[in-house]
Amino acid sequence: MKIAQVVHTFPPYRGGIGNVAYCLTDNLAKLGHEVTVFTPRYSKNDSDVNSYFRVKKLVPQLKYGLAAVVWQLSYQLRNFDVIHFHYPFLGAGFPILLARFIFARKAKLILHYHMDLVGKNVKGTIFSVYNWFHVERLIKMVDTVLMTSTDYLKSSEIFPIYLRHAKKFRILSNGVDISTFYPQEKDQTLIFKYGLQNKKIILFVGALDSAHYFKGVNYLLKAFQTLKNGENAVLFIVGEGNLRSTYQDMADSFGLSDRVVFTGYLPDSELVKYYNLCDIFVLPSIDKSEAFGMVLIEAMACGKPVIATDLAGVREVVDLKINGRLVKPKDVIKLAEQMEVLLNDEELCKKYGEAGRAKVEREYSWATITNKLEEIYQNKNNDEILLVK
Repeated sequence: MKIAQVVHTFPPYRGGIGNVAYCLTDNLAKLGHEVTVFTPRYSKNDSDVNSYFRVKKLVPQLKYGLAAVVWQLSYQLRNFDVIHFHYPFLGAGFPILLARFIFARKAKLILHYHMDLVGKNVKGTIFSVYNWFHVERLIKMVDTVLMTSTDYLKSSEIFPIYLRHAKKFRILSNGVDISTFYPQEKDQTLIFKYGLQNKKIILFVGALDSAHYFKGVNYLLKAFQTLKNGENAVLFIVGEGNLRSTYQDMADSFGLSDRVVFTGYLPDSELVKYYNLCDIFVLPSIDKSEAFGMVLIEAMACGKPVIATDLAGVREVVDLKINGRLVKPKDVIKLAEQMEVLLNDEELCKKYGEAGRAKVEREYSWATITNKLEEIYQNKNNDEILLVK
């Protein structure tokens, strides 16, 4: 099949939606499909890629943050068997609808609904109007809507739309490459590099830009500051973005500069070493912009216990007191308490880590997920109506 993946970001930009699109594209191409990714060109250094799949960078007519108007997308989508649209991508919805009516009338159109648009003040108003005016029209026109979990669907702003179009909805979880992310011994080179002998390691992984404000790094830093035996722990923050300097200044103001390490961006080949270096992994996201948490299943794949916030979608990944712990968003005291529990109990960490790895192997392998997606493309699961109350 000729498959188009339409997404607002794509690696090397580090973001969950772009990483999902990359992994699906990679696995679909390995299955023999002809896959092309369409994504905006955000800088002059961006260029097209021609490998075993293609990446076409579209020059936006207008862009703001990660939103980009790309009208030429309509014509570019001609002659594809499947158009897989990763939402949200503000600026692409109308061109895709135009393609549906003119250039790609026979293509199977997939809407992959990753998360609600969340904003405050003026931005929140704009998002609400956009959702009211555009999203249901888009859902009416597509063949299938993919959600990462029933839990997130039930709390999502599109749940009322689901009730009117339930036959179109399917669940497709995010995944992890279990052959890349797996339990390994701690890298001794990293231990000596950072002076980590006899230290407990806490790890956070995520983009540090304004678009990912919801990751809750500021709350993690504050919780880390309040740890009772914090002098024996080191916090690693992996990621890059325009907020990195802000978080570094915050760590300095808390007196943590010698116990918080900002690594910057790491490729997967290096990232897996840091997952295996840590004793616990923490994702302290603060609102439903975090709809799943791919970094959670990467950490679990490496056999690590996880702590996350009790958010829709996220709590479907973390099984309470089986593979990790959950705390309320922004609850610094409880977050610190849960970190202390795990830092002081190696046997519990081992138990959670083993359970996490088992769940990943059972439910989150990209090979399994891609096979399910291929069946959706080929209309092999039309009878699997998603019933959510």
